[in-house]
Amino acid sequence: MPIVLVRVDCRLVHGQVLETWVPHTGANCLLVASDEIEANPMLRSVMEIAVPPSIHVLFSGVADVAAAVAGIDQRNERAILLCAGLADALRIFRSGVRFPALNIGNLHYGEGKAEVTPSVYFAPEDFEAVDCLSRLGVAVTVRSTPFEAAAPYRGARGG
Repeated sequence: MPIVLVRVDCRLVHGQVLETWVPHTGANCLLVASDEIEANPMLRSVMEIAVPPSIHVLFSGVADVAAAVAGIDQRNERAILLCAGLADALRIFRSGVRFPALNIGNLHYGEGKAEVTPSVYFAPEDFEAVDCLSRLGVAVTVRSTPFEAAAPYRGARGG
């Protein structure tokens, strides 16, 4: 499978991904799965500027990720799949793009969200999405960088 890491991080393309996860995984492609970003040329161009020329960056709507993954596979690329939210990761999994593990990097605080770690906050629907992915056999961990120990998600609401 051409996907070497599936990561949920509301920031999508940023320094932690480019400076730690890309080298750690050997990825040469970033697949950003976001309906909002895919539809907004300005946001796409801002993200593209941050990515070194040696890394192929693709933007896809969530419903089109399977086709994007097929293209990545045909080009023999190794990709990190980036999602802004847990609902998108679940939609992608349910669309047939299977992955054994999901890394949660950062989800900002918001009204009605519960702290899971100091950098990850879940809304009620986030708990449901992660619990569903876990039941489907996906190993869910919270980990900002590959240099810190992975904290497995155990289904506890609010800590």
